[in-house]
This record gives sequence, C-alpha cells and structure tokens, in this order.
Amino acid sequence: MSRDVEVRHCRILMAVHERGGVGAAARALGVAQSTVSETLLSLERLLGAPVTLRRAGREAVLTEAATALLPHARKLIAASEAALAAGVRAGPATVRLGTVESISSYLLPGPLSEFRQKWPQVDLQVTIGLCEDLRRRVERSELDAAMTVERADRPRHGDLAESFWPAGLRLLVAPGHPLAGRTVTRRDLANHICLLTDPDGAFNTLLKSWIGGAGAPKLESAGSVDGVKRGIMRSAAIGVLPDYAVADELAVGSLVALDMSDPVPPVALCMTTQAPSRGASPLESLVAEISGALTAPAAIAS
Repeated sequence: MSRDVEVRHCRILMAVHERGGVGAAARALGVAQSTVSETLLSLERLLGAPVTLRRAGREAVLTEAATALLPHARKLIAASEAALAAGVRAGPATVRLGTVESISSYLLPGPLSEFRQKWPQVDLQVTIGLCEDLRRRVERSELDAAMTVERADRPRHGDLAESFWPAGLRLLVAPGHPLAGRTVTRRDLANHICLLTDPDGAFNTLLKSWIGGAGAPKLESAGSVDGVKRGIMRSAAIGVLPDYAVADELAVGSLVALDMSDPVPPVALCMTTQAPSRGASPLESLVAEISGALTAPAAIAS
C-alpha cells in the first residue's frame, strides 16, 4: 500500500500544474500551503525523484518526471469519482452542474425543470462561477458538467468533451443615450464606460481584441446581469450582455442595442464534460435536455 499513488497526490499535482505554483494550488484547493508541500514530498518519496523545481524569484514548477504523470493523474481522479458514484448508486444520485449567471437565469430554467421531473430521485446541484474556473473544475472531476460563455474562436480542449452553440453579444444603452439611434463605430466607444457582469472572462478579452487600436473604453464590473441592466438605465454606461439575456428589454424598448458599423464578434455557449456520457444516466439525460433546449428554433437567437 505504501507504494500506491493516491488520489490526493493526483489532485495536488494537477492543482500545482494548473495554478502555476504551490501557494496558488493551496488557495484553489482550500488547504494550507504546508499540506500541499507535504503531499508533494510524499509523492517524491514514492517516485524516488523530485516533483517540483524551484527557480529564483519564481514559484515552484513541475519537473519533467512530474509532468509525465499528469495524464495518469487525470485518469486516476476520474476513476476515483466513477468508483465513488458506483458505490453510492443504491442511494440518491447527484449531478453537479456549473454555469454562469446569465445561462442559469435565462436558458436553463426550462431544461432543468424537465430534468427534475424525469429524475426526481436525483440531487441536481447547480454552481455559479466564472467560465475558466468551471472548466477546470470539470477537468478535476469536481463538477460533472459546465455550461459557459466562450469566445467563438476559442481552441477546443483536447482532454474534455465539448459541444458549442452560437450566441450573439450586444452593446446596450438606455433609450436616451447619445449613441442610441445612430450608426456607431468602434472609435465612438473610446470615452465611455462598458459594464460587464464580472471583471474577468471571455467578454473582456473579446472587447479588448475587437476594439484594438481604435481606443479602449473603460471596462467595469457590475457584478450580475441585473447590475448591468440597472447601470445602463441609471447612467450613460454601455452594457455588454449576451442577446438571450436582454430579449425582453429589447422587445419593449426599455434598452436599446447599439447599431455597430462593425458587428460585434460572436460568442458561443459551451457544454463541457469529461467524456461523452454513456447509457441512460442522469448526466446523459441532463446534457440531452439542455442540448435540446439550445437547438430548438429561436432558443438563443436575438
């Protein structure tokens, strides 16, 4: 038994690799830095070789030997999760779904309601978070699936199963805004404040890349979709939201989408799981319900 690689070794090894150091890994896992260090030392004794390498002025990085363990660590974590699921199959099943606020509020109520009716014995746990963190949690088997908003041109993740659906991104203002009712160029945005739901993520990177040399507006976080909407209505700020989150406001005219001379680049909705689900499992049913809702006519259209 003393020669076995344990799941705790694998989780900490993956966290150090993904977060770029021991301190960051400890914060991500919610454990003391000493716990991470002691686990790495335990793995080094097991392997008979160093696991991390320190560089002057930088956090510890994985050695070549440790990096070679990463694909095996992922498989061991996944096998552990599968074994645990099999062991509790006789009891209530749990499906852990991570998503962002806008998808949870505007796209998932219908398919999640259908799922709960078909699988009343399943405990469906929905977690709200940031896109990158949600994808990493799927990779670490902390979530079974994640629904995120991504840049449409984001490279696919080779180790995860991903499905994509197109979505639009809108720049929004109050009806009396100086830019409403006219054709707007990217340069016109330069001296304005753009409100987004969170300080990081696909929208921020996309806007900075799209505006380019035409000048960059100040990007601020409003904390939520409702926060963005209230900020637009009470100020001269420009809101940045996916079109499915503002369909009702656009229909009644309480918000106005800017008429851009250059179309805003599209985004995509992404479903991420570790591997295609097989058999009549709750996870397969959940993925099917969400996929069916998103592929229905006008499901996410403007």
